[in-house]
Order: sequence, then C-alpha cells, then structure tokens
Amino acid sequence: MRVENVVHDRRRLKLAVSLQNNGPEEVEFLYSFLEVRDQDNNLLSSFADSLPPTLPGDRQVYNGTIELFGPLPDSVRGVSIRLASYPDEKVKLQIDAIPIP
Repeated sequence: MRVENVVHDRRRLKLAVSLQNNGPEEVEFLYSFLEVRDQDNNLLSSFADSLPPTLPGDRQVYNGTIELFGPLPDSVRGVSIRLASYPDEKVKLQIDAIPIP
C-alpha cells in the first residue's frame, strides 16, 4: 500500500492510495475494518472507495481513495492507516505518520 496524494480542504481529508499484490495468492480485505488514527492514536471515521475487495496476485496496481468523514479537528497533524486481510489477518498493511498539509 502506498499513499500517492493527500488532499485536505477544511471540509475533508482524502488520501489517494494504491495497492499491489506481488505474492502468488489473492488477498481479501474488508474495508469496514480499515483503521485511520491521528498522531495521538485517536480513531478517525473513514471509508474506502474504489479499492478492490480481493487483490489478485497479478502485480497490477489498483488505485482508490480513503476519505475521512467530516472536517478534521485542527489538532490533527498526521494520520496512520492500518488494514489486515480477512479473515485470517495474515497480511497486515500499515503506513504511519502521513503528514497532513
């Protein structure tokens, strides 16, 4: 998982992300288990859009977005993303300290 772009415009925070599976087996995700937290480890409400529920082992890059509900508090300076495969949590994706412009 990579963060390609961060857009913050007082009303929302939108992260353009990409996923790529370089392994031989497909990986399944439930984006309802996606965790986005601020620098103080507070959970923020978010949703994923246009990301595949099943990531095939085809090395193709899949693009989508993660968007937070509502405006961010002024105290938020950075966020972290965590997502584990479903149901076994064998694959764990995490990006820490994504700065908010």
